[in-house]
Amino acid sequence: MINGASWGGYLSLLALGVQPERWAAGVAGVPVADYVSAYEDEMEPLRAFDRALFGGSPQDLPELYEQCSPLTYVDQVRAPVIVLAGENDPRCPIRQIDNYLDRLAERGAPYEVYRYEAGHGSLVVAETIKQTAIEVDFTRRVLG
Repeated sequence: MINGASWGGYLSLLALGVQPERWAAGVAGVPVADYVSAYEDEMEPLRAFDRALFGGSPQDLPELYEQCSPLTYVDQVRAPVIVLAGENDPRCPIRQIDNYLDRLAERGAPYEVYRYEAGHGSLVVAETIKQTAIEVDFTRRVLG
C-alpha cells in the first residue's frame, strides 16, 4: 500500500500508475493529479514555483509536464485508490483531481473519493480525525 498527502499524495498517484504491479491499494490526500490543469487553476505564486521546479511553464515544456503528471499514467492504475480532496484547495485545485477521477470512472477502476469543505487540509480537529478514520476504514476494507 502507498499513502501520502500533498506532495505525498502526488507521489502516491504517480506510483500507482508507473508501478501498478507493486501496490495493493493507494491513499492520496490533496494530490496534484493532473499537472497541467493544476497549473492553470493554481495561485500565481505556485505557478512561479512550478516554473522554477520544471524550468518553465506547461506551454514551454509540455512533454515534461505530461511525463510528471499522474494523469498520464491513470490508465495503468490497478489498485483501489481513495482520494481525499478539499473543495476550495488553492494548492491542488479540485478540477484537476476531478479529471483524474473521471478517467478512473471511465474505465471502471476501483476508487473512492472524500471531498470536504476546506482547502489544502483542515485545521478543524474533528475533520482531521474523520479523514484519518476514512483512510483506515478504506485500507481495512481493501486489504482485509
